[in-house]
Amino acid sequence: MMLRTKILCRLGVVILLWIGSVSIAHAQPSGFMEKDVTVYGFNMHYLEAGSGPPLVLLHGLWGGQNEWRLNMEPLSSNYRVIVLDQIGFGESDKPHANYHNALLAQFLVGFLEALEIPNATLVGHAMGANTTTYMAVHYPHLVERMVLVDGAGYRNPNRDLARPLTEPQIKFRRIVTGSDLAATRNFLKRRVYDPELITDSWVQEAFTLWLKSARAIENMLLEGGDVTEEEMRTIRVPTLIVWGKEDRVFPLSNADRLNQDIAGSQKVIFDKTGHLPQMEVPEKFNRVIYEFLTTGKVKSESY
Repeated sequence: MMLRTKILCRLGVVILLWIGSVSIAHAQPSGFMEKDVTVYGFNMHYLEAGSGPPLVLLHGLWGGQNEWRLNMEPLSSNYRVIVLDQIGFGESDKPHANYHNALLAQFLVGFLEALEIPNATLVGHAMGANTTTYMAVHYPHLVERMVLVDGAGYRNPNRDLARPLTEPQIKFRRIVTGSDLAATRNFLKRRVYDPELITDSWVQEAFTLWLKSARAIENMLLEGGDVTEEEMRTIRVPTLIVWGKEDRVFPLSNADRLNQDIAGSQKVIFDKTGHLPQMEVPEKFNRVIYEFLTTGKVKSESY
């Protein structure tokens, strides 16, 4: 299979080199390269840097590659870090589909196959954690280890997708599929412990990202988790669960339940942290992830 690699030089000279199946765009300041690969006929966009065991970072419902901006470079010193835009999100293609966890996981399977990665450590935040646990249940041979960050829900047996939305649900959906900058700012402030972290650039970036991914977001809002309690208890993948103590999206009790149901899992709680520990306390987050990846254990359950 022919692969087109495209390198954008600083002088504005574009060099096209036909070498395989991944299209490389321009270098990021951190040393990461923007790349694209075709999976099932659709383009999937990702960033990549480093060498060593593969480590795939999966964003949440309202995020993208920006979620991992403070983690990518430190982790790439020892690992091949891949930051993926899941299908339907960010710069990846957005097929006119009904999005659900099984679909996202299937495209992740195809993505790993396209990059010839036999197995990888998956780090999933929120919705990305749902993709990760789905992979651990249905494609365990592809998951070497997993880190669940403030996410990984259970399938609701009483879920009724035909039931009309309530007024709060309609308001919530309107915000995260395209409202205005003020509503976006207020939404983000409720996702972190310290609202001063929310900058103008973060608000504008989130607003644009949500518009790009509106269809997938709208579908996934109704999806929730897609792994039953029984299935969760069958997982034998080495697992680390990390959570913000003040997460107002998914309460701390969710972390406790996952820790109880996933055999041998470890749990770390970050104090004075909300739904985005990888962005709110990046140094602590990176240290904990590195400990787990290198030793299989974490030194403390609370930070």
